[in-house]
Amino acid sequence: MPENSLRARAEEIFESAIQLTADSSNLAGLHQEIQQCHKRLHEPMRVAVVGKIKAGKSSLMNALLGESVVATGVEELTFNVNWFKYGETPSLVVHFKSDRPPETKTLEELELLTRRREENRAFLVGIEYIEVFYPNQILKTFNLIDTPGFNSAFSEDSSNTLDFMQLHPEDLTGVTQKEASKTDAILYLFSQSMATSDQGVLEKFIGEKVENSTPINSIGVLTKVDNYWPDKSDPLDTGTAIAQRLLSEHSQLRNLLYTIFPISGLLGLGAKTLLPEDFATLEQLAALPIEEFESLTKSAKRFNKEYSERPNIPSSINRKQLLSKLGLYGIFQGCELIRGGIKNNKELKDKLLGLSGLPELEKLVVSHFGNRAFLIKLNSSLKKILVACRQYEQKNLSERDAEILEKIAIIFEELKVKEHSFKELQVLRDYYDGKLDFKSNEVKQLLEVTGEYGTYSGYRLGLDDTATIPEMLNIAQERINYWYQKAEDIMGRNRQTINAARIIARSYERILYHLKEAEKHLW
Repeated sequence: MPENSLRARAEEIFESAIQLTADSSNLAGLHQEIQQCHKRLHEPMRVAVVGKIKAGKSSLMNALLGESVVATGVEELTFNVNWFKYGETPSLVVHFKSDRPPETKTLEELELLTRRREENRAFLVGIEYIEVFYPNQILKTFNLIDTPGFNSAFSEDSSNTLDFMQLHPEDLTGVTQKEASKTDAILYLFSQSMATSDQGVLEKFIGEKVENSTPINSIGVLTKVDNYWPDKSDPLDTGTAIAQRLLSEHSQLRNLLYTIFPISGLLGLGAKTLLPEDFATLEQLAALPIEEFESLTKSAKRFNKEYSERPNIPSSINRKQLLSKLGLYGIFQGCELIRGGIKNNKELKDKLLGLSGLPELEKLVVSHFGNRAFLIKLNSSLKKILVACRQYEQKNLSERDAEILEKIAIIFEELKVKEHSFKELQVLRDYYDGKLDFKSNEVKQLLEVTGEYGTYSGYRLGLDDTATIPEMLNIAQERINYWYQKAEDIMGRNRQTINAARIIARSYERILYHLKEAEKHLW
């Protein structure tokens, strides 16, 4: 069943269940749950960004958005949930812990309140979460949720803010767990300091995993890799090596994350927001003698220092603006690129963005989450509804309500059991749990056919956009034969591997069927 057919079937079942429960007062709670789950299927996928305090969550959020939507320096707000949604007009809606009705604010108003925080203590302490509406394209596909952060060692400033907010470190972990559990997918952030692979910190991080997070809906992000420079000339390569080591040394991470991806959120955001005047400052720095440039960039303190007696050096104001955007590593790379022949701001932005690792992370989020967004959302909804049905089974219902409840449980359970896409999800889960005995080329086909690289038939067959229907038909038939043969080869194979091979063969059969149907319409 292709996704459009799955959507149609899901719509039919939800509408039926909503109608069945509409007139029963005893099933009102279940009726509301089904309605909410149905609504969720039509909303953008919810992606939570979680990690420890100071792991670079806000920087990554702004880098993904391509601009500083919410100021990261407003400390009181970093301890609340910030929920980014698409809106034609930029606005903030503040939701409170009490029955106080939500209030629409501008960012400037919130910043003013936090600057005069003692006068506005009741307001700030009472905030539960903040909705940020913004006309950013990525928010049409994903809602991004910035969580407060897991319990960790806090700086004195952070501790002071927690005291002001009447919070304990463990409160932040509780809020993060609660909010992340409502989402469809999760980005787990490791800060660059995790490179030391401190066993205690890592075990604590793993212990704080969000309920129901699996490699199917969770990606790790190793942030602030630019801090490896200048000790390491290529921070992204270093970050990749460290991420792979963490995954190989800690099997728990393999059961939690699809992968760990290194990025520099600061450089990514800086590259996206680099202005022509910033380019001019970089050109001026690139023109300095190498020895003078290297001396200037040895530390942030030295780079920001006033050099009024040296007119060939950009003003301290321009340098500070550049440093806040790119960091020393970004400045060094920007000047290297200009010396290498980059002539304009657009070209430089593209090159620096590539060095940040952000474009590859964005592609990964779209491919790993976005290509199966509906299925992930539907899977979560089915779980919630079936749990609710089991809870209602314990109640003293009338015969009519009991029959309605049983019918609803059956139709949702049948959808989950019979729909092939859910079987593919189980194969993926078994693969990530290390239960499948497949070779590397077989793993590649497993990921392709289950939609990791796109839902178009050609992508599922490992082909590109130029593939013809006859080419795809041939590949699909070859794969069907191969995987059914593998399923028959039971020597030394475990049950999960045999079952997975049959499911994968069936996936190729479905592709073959739809290709043959498409071929009919061409003649």
